[in-house]
Amino acid sequence: LSGAGAARAQSDAAAWKPTGNVEFVVGAGAGGENDRIARAIQRVLTKEHLVDSMTVLNRPGAGQIIAMNYLAGKKGDANEIGLASGSFINAIARKGVELNKQMTPLIKLFDAYQCYFTNVDSPLKSMVDVRNRLKKDPNSVTFAFPVGLGSPLHISVVNVGKAVGAPAKKLVTVVFDSGTDVSAQVAGNHVDVGETSIGSAMPLISGGKNRMLGIASPERLSGELAKYPTLREQGIDVVTANSYTVVLPNGLRPEQIKYWLDALDKVLVDPDFKRDLELNFWTLKPIRYPQTAAWMQGDYDDNRRVLAELGMLQ
Repeated sequence: LSGAGAARAQSDAAAWKPTGNVEFVVGAGAGGENDRIARAIQRVLTKEHLVDSMTVLNRPGAGQIIAMNYLAGKKGDANEIGLASGSFINAIARKGVELNKQMTPLIKLFDAYQCYFTNVDSPLKSMVDVRNRLKKDPNSVTFAFPVGLGSPLHISVVNVGKAVGAPAKKLVTVVFDSGTDVSAQVAGNHVDVGETSIGSAMPLISGGKNRMLGIASPERLSGELAKYPTLREQGIDVVTANSYTVVLPNGLRPEQIKYWLDALDKVLVDPDFKRDLELNFWTLKPIRYPQTAAWMQGDYDDNRRVLAELGMLQ
């Protein structure tokens, strides 16, 4: 290109932005944490006119593989973005699928610690009660969690069982599409113990329908959560966090990736998004492209190791 032509090409690249509707692909049902994160991002992107319009597309199932396969099929389409949680990384690690062939990890947003809870009228008043019941009979507690078997939440339940000598194969588990579904099932006395994100569990805990048993964090959290004990405090050394990462299809041009990275950085400092962070108990821990790929590969490798120990590799 001539000097003028190269300058024009540079200007065109810098001016790129998505036109028309953008699809935000989410691998879990409406109302759960994945959905709430996507809609919090959608609100800011739309409000700040960073997109013309955006549709959140919920495609739950198979540990988010259905949704992410859909996104991977949109190679080169910069009007498609997605949200992958730790459950997706876990699901493809279980199957041995190569991570870099699936998508481009744009930005890891945060880790969300998970919690255990039960119906307010349950005889299980703490994780000590859960531990004692499991010791007597590993089949005597039904655990419910979202997304899928072999997921980080399932591994957390398995680790709770291991901590009290209850074999993984004897534990009773039920999977639902979202954390809000789990919370409702616990409130309806259909299952004994729920495990999901704090944001999905707190509305019915605050409403007096469910009771917090413990949070799977390294130490007590701050603010209104400070009154709730960790699992560690109750003699169960289990920490469980779910990570959330915005991802893009492969095959995008550098200026398209840069646009989306800049747009997400604007979301992270937006006052409305910060309010959503507080309401949902999300703590920002951003890792940005291109470093995101190395972080995600490390998480994938860790999952492979843990799943191999548990005999869950496929």
